[in-house]
Amino acid sequence: MSEEREQILKIKDLDISFKTTAGTVHAIRGVNIDLYKGETVAIVGESGSGKSVTMKAVMGILASNATVTNGTVEFSYHHADGSPETVNILEKDKKWIRRHINGKRIAMVFQDPMTSLDPTMTIGKQIMEGMIWHFKTPKKEAWEKAVELLKEVGIEDPEKRMKNYPHQLSGGMRQRVVIAIALACNPDLLICDEPTTALDVTIQAKIIELIKRVQKERGISVIYITHDLGVVAKVADYVNVMYAGKIVEKGTINEIFYDPKHPYTWGLLSAMPDLDTDDERLYTIPGSPPNLLKEKPGDAFAPRNKYALEIDEKADPPMFQVSDTHYAATWLLDPRAPKAEMPKELKTRIEKMKKEANAHGSGL
Repeated sequence: MSEEREQILKIKDLDISFKTTAGTVHAIRGVNIDLYKGETVAIVGESGSGKSVTMKAVMGILASNATVTNGTVEFSYHHADGSPETVNILEKDKKWIRRHINGKRIAMVFQDPMTSLDPTMTIGKQIMEGMIWHFKTPKKEAWEKAVELLKEVGIEDPEKRMKNYPHQLSGGMRQRVVIAIALACNPDLLICDEPTTALDVTIQAKIIELIKRVQKERGISVIYITHDLGVVAKVADYVNVMYAGKIVEKGTINEIFYDPKHPYTWGLLSAMPDLDTDDERLYTIPGSPPNLLKEKPGDAFAPRNKYALEIDEKADPPMFQVSDTHYAATWLLDPRAPKAEMPKELKTRIEKMKKEANAHGSGL
C-alpha cells in the first residue's frame, strides 16, 4: 500500500449517550475509526452493539434524545474547484449537513429498501430529487442521468422503471434503486447498513457484487455495517469488531479472519455457518449483550467470556497492539496474562479457510 493514502473520515474518541425513560444509556464508548479513499471498512457486531448509531453520527442524523458527550467526526472532501476542506460534522447544524453532506458527499443505503423509498413517488423522481436539489441539475439532464444510474445498478428496461412506484418492484430491484439514489450525487463515501439482510441469498450476492463494482469504477470509500462475517470476507479491506458500544478488535481482513485475538471475535467467527462442519449445531456466543443502562466496571464482555481473567471484573482492557494495523482490547494480550488459545474447532476452521484461499490464489 502506498504512503499516499488520503484520509477521508476520522472518528476520534466518540462518546454518545441516549436519554430514555429508564435512564441514560451510554451507547457509544470511545470509538475510533479511520477510513481512506477507495477503501472499505466493515463494522461488525451483534445487534445493539452501536454500529448504526456510530454511522448516524457521521450522517448527522442522530435521534433527538442522543447527546454526543465527547469526540470528533472529521470528514475531508474537495470542493468543485478542487480545494480541500475538513469539517467536524458534530459541530455543524442539521441544515448545513443536509445542504453539504447528506446524499451529496456521504450517502447511506439502509437495511430495508421500503423504509428508504417514498411509496407515493415514482422511482425516477426519487433518483432525480437529489441531483436537482444539490446541483440544480436541469430536469431533462437529471432524467437522463437517472436512466444511466438504473442501467449502472443492473436494472433492465430503465426507462419503463423510471415511471414505476416502489411497490411494483421486487425487493432486490428496490435495493438496487436505493443504491442508484445513493450514487446519484456522486458521493465520496457510501455507508451500507446491512444492505442485504432483507434479501434472499442469491440476490444478496448480486447486491454485494454490485456495490464492489461501483466502488471500483468510481473510486469511492465504503463503510459496511453488518453482523454477517460472511459478507465482510467478500467486501472489506479493514474490519472493526464492535461490542457494547466499543471497538474491541480492529485489523486488516486477513488479521481478523486468520489471526483473531479477542474472544468475542473468536465467537463471531465460530458462529459463521459452515457447510462442511461436522457439528450438528451452530455455535452461539453464550449469554446476551449487556444492558448499557447499568454500566459496570471492567470488561463488558467478561460475563460471556469463558477466558475472562480476574482483572476483567475490575478494569476495562486497553487496546493492545498486535501489529501496525492490528489491535485488540483484551487482557489476554497483557504479557502477564496466562496463555489462552483460540478454540480448537476455530483453529481447524481457519486452517481450512487459509487452504481454500491459497487454492484460489487470493487473500480471503
